[in-house]
Amino acid sequence: MKLVASLFAGLILLGATTASAQQVLKLTFTDPDDPTTVATAAEMHVLAGALERFTGGQIKAEIYPNGQLGDQKSMIQQVRRGTIGMANIASGVLASLYSPKLGIVDLPFLFESRSHLRKALDVNNPMIKQLLDEVAKDSGIRILSLNPYGFRHMTTKDKEVREPKDLAGLKMRTMEVVPHQEMMKAMGASPVPIPYLELYTSLQTGVVSGQENPPTNIIQQKFYQVQQHMTETSHLMTVGALIANEEWYQKLTPEMRAAVNHAVRESDLAHDGVGAVQAILSTKKLREFGMKIYTPTPDEMKKFRQATEAPVRGWAEQQWGKPFVDGFYKALADAAKY
Repeated sequence: MKLVASLFAGLILLGATTASAQQVLKLTFTDPDDPTTVATAAEMHVLAGALERFTGGQIKAEIYPNGQLGDQKSMIQQVRRGTIGMANIASGVLASLYSPKLGIVDLPFLFESRSHLRKALDVNNPMIKQLLDEVAKDSGIRILSLNPYGFRHMTTKDKEVREPKDLAGLKMRTMEVVPHQEMMKAMGASPVPIPYLELYTSLQTGVVSGQENPPTNIIQQKFYQVQQHMTETSHLMTVGALIANEEWYQKLTPEMRAAVNHAVRESDLAHDGVGAVQAILSTKKLREFGMKIYTPTPDEMKKFRQATEAPVRGWAEQQWGKPFVDGFYKALADAAKY
């Protein structure tokens, strides 16, 4: 009730502001613009409407899908300069550019489910809040929300992957995210970072033998046309980050900032609902498109975990210190208690 009262009081104040003070924010993401099937599109469309509604028309949003304003690295840099209002990007790309410590959320086998991630990485969780404040200080970018984009699976062109040894010697595309690359090394593969919008061509021409992505991405980008096999490893959860310029965010009045935060929470609901539905449907579609899909046995999944968890956690401890890594894993365990 206090939040609602605060928002209404803020709207009264905002309504007194002249129309000339209206802000126009560009919202951008790399995925197709279909809010009925694409989680980020659903998020952005709800966000655009909610921003205008909760700010009494003082913020108007324009949506730019399909990487129209650049790839994720470019989006981050433009948000940092303030030429883009908000963007949905993979958190690991931001970590690799400006704040390596954020890479902690990209270690393998962290999250049990989408709801586990949402609870563990809530921006009001004290440990996460401190981490995001550090990211803002390092980068000039405020992370407004961390989203469960989807569990990632391995795909390959010719060779079926059933356990880590099957990846030995393969060139596997990863994002420009160091923990992802360390994970591939731990399984004997050679990680090759390639921008997302260049990945289809790289798979088609054999620059890399395989890649890893959520099934929804594999469908959206038609990777099934150039990859024959998918293995349901669920080794990573892609963590999406909704970002804004930190200086802009801090200059908002308390009422306006509350309205923006409220709009973001609304968009979280849309993102998670569409994402959960599409995660179920997409694997079925991939089978229909002709991909050969393998589900590892419990023993085979244990081998994936054993190959990656300890080496990558050890790498993280060397990078950021054991107390921080231990604290993060404790927060994950606490969030898993329902």
